[in-house]
Amino acid sequence: MTMADIKAMTDDWITPATAAKVMKMDVSRLIQYAREGQLPFAVQISGNRVKISRRGFLQAYGYGDDEEKAVTLTQDINKRIEILSVLLEKILEEIAKWRRGL
Repeated sequence: MTMADIKAMTDDWITPATAAKVMKMDVSRLIQYAREGQLPFAVQISGNRVKISRRGFLQAYGYGDDEEKAVTLTQDINKRIEILSVLLEKILEEIAKWRRGL
């Protein structure tokens, strides 16, 4: 089992056994960490059952949604364009004032 295998899955949740294989650790230790809230990804605990968020697991190890990253990058670029547009407008206004003063 690899991260690529987990990424290819369609289920929202993975089992502790699946996560433990990828993390190369004992399943019971992973479950213990989950119960203690010491994992860097979302888990759902119901009685004796522990389920791990597949998406959270992938994101915790840098294998997040490419689409989500693209949206964030696009938003960042749009913010920068807006800032540059405002700055350029102010510069052009100052140039126009300077020209009127000549």
